[in-house]
Amino acid sequence: MSEHTIRIPRSSPDATEATLIDLLVEEGGQVSEGEPLFTIATDKVEIEIEAGATGTVHWTGEVETDYEIGAEIGVIQADR
Repeated sequence: MSEHTIRIPRSSPDATEATLIDLLVEEGGQVSEGEPLFTIATDKVEIEIEAGATGTVHWTGEVETDYEIGAEIGVIQADR
């Protein structure tokens, strides 16, 4: 079973961190690549992030917590 790491993306060139605002798929839920997965906010923008893979979501990050860009906040375990 392969895993796809879920990371906080860079939303602007000068961003160094972002706040995890909302998890749009619950722990253990299924997601398809391209579907909305979570929402982050910086001092300039709030943005919805899409899943980069299809499978089962397992979160390690917590809502309303600040993370550095690139920080791991979960994984998607591929069903195949």
